[in-house]
Amino acid sequence: MLAVGFDRQRNVLLLTLIDTFDNGTLAVMDAACATFFDAEGPSHAIFDFTSTQKVVMAPLSLERRAHKPAMCVGFERIIVAPQPELHALAEKFRLHQSSAGLPAPHVVNTMAEAGQLLGLGPLVFEPVDTSWLDNSKAKVV
Repeated sequence: MLAVGFDRQRNVLLLTLIDTFDNGTLAVMDAACATFFDAEGPSHAIFDFTSTQKVVMAPLSLERRAHKPAMCVGFERIIVAPQPELHALAEKFRLHQSSAGLPAPHVVNTMAEAGQLLGLGPLVFEPVDTSWLDNSKAKVV
């Protein structure tokens, strides 16, 4: 499941991945980002895996995704992954992007670290309507 929030004042999109991270969730996450950026313009993005319980994804799927450029060039992407397995996966994604010559996201353990990395002050996320997404995969935070 995916929950989406936005701090309009600081121009930061938050995607919170809940429960299981799989190929379907990745596709929904990409669709949510593309639709949001088309409507609101580019922004920084935080991908919060704090509430993710398990990963069901072939390594090749993530590697393929890592070879696609970021949707918002010039804006920061931060992956929050406190669990060792997810943190290692995020680092692998970061390394694939970097080795492909693409701007790589930052990988941190906490939302507090993500906020400090952006250096924009306290982040306040407002709910983003995700009713257009598959209801089993998205909710408003």
